[in-house]
Amino acid sequence: MPYLWINNKVAVELDELVPKYWNCLKTLQSELNRYKQKPFGIKRLQLGGNGRKLLIDFDSLKIAIQDELGDPRRIDNPLEPFFEFDPQAVRYYTKFKRAGNALEAEEQERYIINASVMSAAIKLEEARFQERIKLRGSIRGMLAILVKDVEQFNITLKIKHEVSHNLPASEKQFKKLLKDCKKDLYYPIIKDPNGGKTNNARKVDDKTEVIFNGLFKNQLHKPTPSEVARHYDAFLNGYAEIFNEETGELLNPKDYKALSNTTIINYINKWENRIATHLSRSGDRQKYMKEYTTPHQMDMPVYSGSIISIDDRNPPFWYEKGKRVWFYIGCDIASQCFTTVVYGKTKEGIITDFYRQMVRNHTEWKLPLPHELECESSLNSNFRNTLLRPGAMFQSTRIIANKASGKYIERMFGKIRYDIEKESYGWISRPHAKKESNQAGPGENKIIPYNQLVNDRMIEIEQWNNMPHPTERSISRFDYFLKKQHPDLKPTNWEAILPIIGYKTETSCRLGYVTLQGRKRAIANEGSILTGEALINILKIIESKEVVVYWLDGNDGQVIKALVYFNERLICEIVEMPRYNRASIERTKADHEARVLQSSYVASVESFARQQRSKFENINITDKRAKTVNSNFKFSNLKRFEAKEEHFPEIFEDQDEDALMLTQTTAIPSWKRNFIQ
Repeated sequence: MPYLWINNKVAVELDELVPKYWNCLKTLQSELNRYKQKPFGIKRLQLGGNGRKLLIDFDSLKIAIQDELGDPRRIDNPLEPFFEFDPQAVRYYTKFKRAGNALEAEEQERYIINASVMSAAIKLEEARFQERIKLRGSIRGMLAILVKDVEQFNITLKIKHEVSHNLPASEKQFKKLLKDCKKDLYYPIIKDPNGGKTNNARKVDDKTEVIFNGLFKNQLHKPTPSEVARHYDAFLNGYAEIFNEETGELLNPKDYKALSNTTIINYINKWENRIATHLSRSGDRQKYMKEYTTPHQMDMPVYSGSIISIDDRNPPFWYEKGKRVWFYIGCDIASQCFTTVVYGKTKEGIITDFYRQMVRNHTEWKLPLPHELECESSLNSNFRNTLLRPGAMFQSTRIIANKASGKYIERMFGKIRYDIEKESYGWISRPHAKKESNQAGPGENKIIPYNQLVNDRMIEIEQWNNMPHPTERSISRFDYFLKKQHPDLKPTNWEAILPIIGYKTETSCRLGYVTLQGRKRAIANEGSILTGEALINILKIIESKEVVVYWLDGNDGQVIKALVYFNERLICEIVEMPRYNRASIERTKADHEARVLQSSYVASVESFARQQRSKFENINITDKRAKTVNSNFKFSNLKRFEAKEEHFPEIFEDQDEDALMLTQTTAIPSWKRNFIQ
């Protein structure tokens, strides 16, 4: 078939001319030589020999020969009206993945052209089919013509688009592909879409990799990759048996291929295998997470109180040889301010004290608790369903399982260690620090008394909080923390946190007061002392009864919140009743307000008592029930009342009662009688 050469010339090879148009090569060469110096006649484009092919200029051939061979520059393929580059094919093949891997660009381009040509072929076939049906012609041979058109369409593609397709030229293969493409245009065009053929061609298949990883991970003595290679070789040669521990299946060495030691070692050391075997072989979870865990990328919060990061820490100082103080510290991420610090010689109870201190500090600063908490799971997991449940102490909690790099506060610990503590007396360097300046120097570690050590560390934290904020250098970290509080923070949920971190005291309610820490405290709600009906309703429940009070003290030792529970049910809050001066001449305005409040509080109880008494009527009872069974036992010499029958005198009826006159007796006192007379 003639094809385009250089300078828009069309080349024709010898096989297409001899012996169809010239009997032999010699005859053709003679004619070429005859017209060599003439402006007409057949001409060469390229001499043959030394690996080159003899090429004849298509335009120098006779018209009849040109018509039979076909001019590739002439575009008259029937597919052309139906052809267009399919944009859906571009989208499909750029997104398609074979066994998890995207197609290479060259492969994508080839499939896009093939799909576009196949789409045109389907449209052309349909058009011809409709035309033949319309003309009542036979459809036999349509496919062969279509295959020929598709094959010749490559000439059009090369001339107009400088591309070509590689759809099958065989009628049988094209027919099968055409049938599949009518159902799904894009998928059948892909060669080995599932990657199965590629996988089958691998010398180390998936089941062989399972053996490598199993032998490398499951053996007790932690073999090296070289040992695994020797074990595998022994397995293939029948000197060792490999079995599946779960199923008991004994693997057949004939199902596996012989491999070199280098191949086995390379496969064991591949990242996708190391990420699975490292964790089982190594007990250093931190090292595993450092090498194989992909971190998140996040922006820093702007508002303080949005999230607090907490963790424990051993400052690098000794108070006894080999002993460090335990600190538990909370850092507001936006301000980088250490807002809560507790310490001790052990970690026992330190986490509860830490949360108490956080509440104390935020209450003293008149700030709500942070919205979100970021913490480790070792000490905080016990509070997962109580204190750290979303909505209790924090609105959101992120508990990280032993991942040092996952908490923001770890970076602050590194800064305070090398920026501040390093200059302090007794600082202990890390033995294997990356920087030489942070490595241990000569001499022994110093011992610092416990109280001095704690005091020095607290002063360093104060210094840290008073240093300029990293983004707003004009204010300190602590000032940033106070001024940049998030406006949507929730108030402290005392009812949820006090029963968990508060102190518990069993006491009672007497005369409207609940005693706590030796002080009589009034019944209140939301910080306001109750009076009237609200107070009476509470007293009906707890007055003269034993109750439980959960409370928390502030940094000054005074109670900052106390809640009363009766039968494990929250009843009320108690607060200290404001006092006033006994001497009226010394009373201030606050004293007068306190007196009014106390009077109202007392009057509420007294008014209720009077109201209750007014409801009672003069109702009594006479008990007629016998207190003895009989009267058989009697003292003989005891005089007792005996009922005797009484005879009343007979009364005769008067004939004229009106005639009777009342005889006045002398029952009226003499002085009164004299006064009447």
